[in-house]
Amino acid sequence: MKTRIFITLFLTILIANCGFSPIYISNQKPINVLKVEIIGDKNLAFELEKKLNFTKGGSSADQYSFKAQIYDSSESSLIDSRGIPTEEIIKLTISYQFEDKNGVTVYQDSISKDKRVAVTDNIPNNNLVKNNEKRQLLDSIVQNISFKTRLMLK
Repeated sequence: MKTRIFITLFLTILIANCGFSPIYISNQKPINVLKVEIIGDKNLAFELEKKLNFTKGGSSADQYSFKAQIYDSSESSLIDSRGIPTEEIIKLTISYQFEDKNGVTVYQDSISKDKRVAVTDNIPNNNLVKNNEKRQLLDSIVQNISFKTRLMLK
């Protein structure tokens, strides 16, 4: 029992003083964006801007312009014996860049995600499924953009 307490106490002291600091902390300085330009599907562009939730304003020294392009595509990946697609791959790509107040690109990147989706004879249902999958892919890309941006611009 004494050994267990000693090991727990030792590990607690070691971890507390090793210099570890969490990446996701709530008191990080927000990214100030002066202007947002997103080219592509209007619904996805609106969702992207809403989910990124950049801070507007701030001091002029640390303001950026955010420019992005959204590309979405789908292609048949599995075809049955009648030649009708039964599965599609939905791909969502976002290329983005941050520019400083002088128009110089500070950081740029491109992120792609894809997912396989079953296709049926019900076209309206297929469109709903594809749109939901695109939103889920967008959520994942937004997390990557937020993480990478906080690392690169700070």
